Amino acid sequence: MYQNIDDMKKIYIIICSVLISIGVQAQHKESENILNKLLWNDEMLNIMVDTRIDLQAQFNNGDLDNASFRTQTFRLWLVGEIIPGIRYRFRHRFNKPQTPLLRDNYSSATDQAWIAFDIGKDWTITAGKQSMQLGTFEYDYNGADIYQSTMVNGDIDMYKTGVNIAYKFSSQEINLQIVNSDAPQFASEEYKNKAFAANFLWVGDLFDKKLRTRWGYGIFQHNKSKFYNWLTLGTQLNLGNFTTELDYFRGNRDMDYGSIVDSTELGSRYVQDQSVALSLKYDFGKWKPIIKGTWNQRYDKKYDSNAYESIGIQAALEFYPFTQDKVKDLRFHIAYAYSNTNFQGEFNSMSNQDTHTILAGTRWLFKVK
Repeated sequence: MYQNIDDMKKIYIIICSVLISIGVQAQHKESENILNKLLWNDEMLNIMVDTRIDLQAQFNNGDLDNASFRTQTFRLWLVGEIIPGIRYRFRHRFNKPQTPLLRDNYSSATDQAWIAFDIGKDWTITAGKQSMQLGTFEYDYNGADIYQSTMVNGDIDMYKTGVNIAYKFSSQEINLQIVNSDAPQFASEEYKNKAFAANFLWVGDLFDKKLRTRWGYGIFQHNKSKFYNWLTLGTQLNLGNFTTELDYFRGNRDMDYGSIVDSTELGSRYVQDQSVALSLKYDFGKWKPIIKGTWNQRYDKKYDSNAYESIGIQAALEFYPFTQDKVKDLRFHIAYAYSNTNFQGEFNSMSNQDTHTILAGTRWLFKVK
């Protein structure tokens, strides 16, 4: 009798082992199928490398300050649509310190890591690390496509973790976003682990894309009772192959600008910053000239006076020699930029600073898969 029981146990063990083995193989096969779909389906996974390298020389007040080959951009993109209505994007920089951020636990070199869900035809919810929903067209451009940035666009903390809700109607898009607000320029040291920011952005399309807008307003929490407000307005006019853009930034933040006024003891200051950019572009096909003017002002609220103002002008020429899909984004460019900084208020004894920048380089956003 006991022998029969032992035999039955052995049979049950063998059957269970076979079933488990079949289940594991099925799961493995299913994983292989998903992986194969991900690797070979262009809708599910696109891998792109984004690079820009320049030979750049900069002169300050007539003296050569630096001259070198410089990698301006080196990014990896992973983008795709898993199923209709569910998309993702991952974008990571390799020419930036890979420092983990304590609050959201992403690397500081990870610009974006989000997933988006379409709810019907009109609503989209995006969750994860993403660009803050600020206005202006300069802010919306890939950094590899900017030669001389405004002061605000050049040093504002752009990428934060949170959620964005977008609503589309009649070629318009309204965005409402809540993100972490832990950057030192916005949150106090005591409140940085619990501060949030709210951003509102209208992306407008009027008169059959002849007039487009990116108008934004943001509120950034500094502490329990204090908030920093930002107005960011961008308007674009398109007339055939001609495009002009007018951008305006205005807001409050805490900034240590000691390196600009040559002071090691300045520390963080409560300032109001303004920037304006006006750009003119014409598309000749393979050739694209660009002219851009900028104006910046930093008002120190503690000194109750302007710290400095700067004006700038740039001229650039881009050349796209290829038309094939894989290399159509490969370009060569040359650019010249001039800026003049006028020190004011507490720093009016400092001489104006003239800066000339000359660069030539190449940029390629190419698809690896």
